[in-house]
Amino acid sequence: MDRYLRELPFWKDLAQDEKEAVTFCSNIKKYRQGELIYAKDQECLGMIKILDGSVRAFMLSEEGREIVLYRIRPGETDVLSAACVVDQIRFETQLIAETDCEVLIIPALCLAVIKAKNLAVRCFILEKLGERFSDVMLLMESMLFSRLDSRVAKELYDRSMKSDSNTLLLTHAQLASDLNSSREVISRILKEMENNGMISLGRGKITVKDLPSLQSLAK
Repeated sequence: MDRYLRELPFWKDLAQDEKEAVTFCSNIKKYRQGELIYAKDQECLGMIKILDGSVRAFMLSEEGREIVLYRIRPGETDVLSAACVVDQIRFETQLIAETDCEVLIIPALCLAVIKAKNLAVRCFILEKLGERFSDVMLLMESMLFSRLDSRVAKELYDRSMKSDSNTLLLTHAQLASDLNSSREVISRILKEMENNGMISLGRGKITVKDLPSLQSLAK
């Protein structure tokens, strides 16, 4: 665990007693895919660093609809589950293990004590909160003002550019979840794209056939 703590951006700015306190209170936990890591009605979790796997941050509407806010990948830190250590900030995000994952946790109480004394830690928390709020605002802007077919095209284009193959192992339900839409609507858009020769659909996979047209629609 010491190696992971030393990789934290603010570690070098901690006093020796602060390093000892963080080392003493921090822990590493493993979660199975689909396991809830943090819910809005639970006590404040603290700062997390993903060591392995992927975590999905989301909110639930009153109707129970999940709105995906962002994902946290290996090596990334997140502090929205520690927002309670900053006065006047309330953000009812929840975290779930998208895959089997391993997570370093610095509990909120420990983080709050260090933050109160250490300017570097306080600045880091505020900076990360600012980045996450910016991510969420961009997501809301996209959901409100971008056509859904453009968002689907952009998602497929981005995934294709990151993949070694033009065939994406991706279900309609997964794509709907990623884009905060319904499976039925996404399926209809994908079928239109297939009819236009941009993609071909298979069971649990989508094959990109016309990348330039997909890129054009994504703009």
